[in-house]
Amino acid sequence: MRKYVGFLCLILQVSIGHCGPVGRPDFVSDEMIALAASVVNACQTQTGVATADIEAVRNGQWLNSTPLKCYMYCLWEQFGLVDDKRELSLNGMLTFFQRIPAYRAEVQTAIRECKKIGKFFADGDNCQYAYTFNLCYSKLSPRTYYLF
Repeated sequence: MRKYVGFLCLILQVSIGHCGPVGRPDFVSDEMIALAASVVNACQTQTGVATADIEAVRNGQWLNSTPLKCYMYCLWEQFGLVDDKRELSLNGMLTFFQRIPAYRAEVQTAIRECKKIGKFFADGDNCQYAYTFNLCYSKLSPRTYYLF
């Protein structure tokens, strides 16, 4: 169940398109959002990130904030999406997007490129890795990115 919820959170993190400041596509259900809520709240508490900082990212304003960066990594970690190298494991997200052919190629390209860029700029800092990946992904696939 933890892997399933983790998979859902990462989907939420990267799959809600820019249909306005807080829009979401049809394939992200209210149930998925509800399943992710407790982990989102836990990561906000753990990192101290302000809701306003998360909303700023949703609106395209990327703050250089350590709590925000660590929040992004916390989401990955809490949902079991970090591998033994402490890097983002993307198998679940790719599996999900196999069922949504319209996004498949775009998502695969963004993931491949952003994982490399994220690792390069992180210099061993997991929070910076998550932030750099998310920023890259939001630029390469804006219609599928959303920070939950």
